[in-house]
Amino acid sequence: MDRILIGVDRSPAARDVLEWSADLAGRAHLDVVAARVFVPTQAELPPGEDVLLHDEQRRELDEWCGSLPVGTALPRTILVDGSPADALLAAAAEQHADVLAVGARGSGGFTHLHLGSVAHHLTHHTTLPLAIVPRTGSAPVKHIVVGVDGSPGSLAAVEICADLAARLGVSVTALYAFDPLVEWVPENDPRSWHIRAEADVGRWAAPIEKAGVMLEIVVDRDIHPVAAIARALDAHPGSVAVLGARGLGGFTGLRLGRVPLQLVHHTGAAVILVPPAPSE
Repeated sequence: MDRILIGVDRSPAARDVLEWSADLAGRAHLDVVAARVFVPTQAELPPGEDVLLHDEQRRELDEWCGSLPVGTALPRTILVDGSPADALLAAAAEQHADVLAVGARGSGGFTHLHLGSVAHHLTHHTTLPLAIVPRTGSAPVKHIVVGVDGSPGSLAAVEICADLAARLGVSVTALYAFDPLVEWVPENDPRSWHIRAEADVGRWAAPIEKAGVMLEIVVDRDIHPVAAIARALDAHPGSVAVLGARGLGGFTGLRLGRVPLQLVHHTGAAVILVPPAPSE
């Protein structure tokens, strides 16, 4: 992981994700790029006015980034054209970004919706890890909760988690939540589901310990995965959730599964969604 690209607009949420990402980049020694999508004031602009507006919006972006707190990474700034979601995806590819970060809701959209239209589009189309940062989850990262289940997406999430946690010097909770069938042996019996699940989680999360990161393994049963992840986030203030997404195959073409989608809509913490490796 070398570079993070941040989508910035005029919204308060954009200021929060800018500060969150700049703090993360400074502590993790990442290059950081702030991208603003040019918004014209009318459908067609005379050539001279178009240039002036581009310059004005680029200066505003430079001013926002120049006012970041001392100690955070100072972003390079770029102004891009096009529809916001597609322009950010193109900019991330052109800048060779490893992570794309946006606020949960930008300057548009309905106030009762937690996830704005740009962030929602990105969740289903990005091939990069996507950090979605709500205003309530913009504090510096102090802990990481990674959901694991052995799927390609969750294994990719573990790899990102191991790298990020080692760079930040924070601990990790690897969580597996499932509702097993009725068991006929005690929980402490070596044949029990719980013992086998802990062994599976330890194997799936091995890259985290290999990176020298302090790891806590939590196996939860008889609880919805979203509730289990939310409980783990609450147990460690300043946590970010790292979850695997799924590939773009299948009939729907949708990248988010049920658990990541519900968590993004309901948690107050930052969430990093990690697609599986292209070969998966």
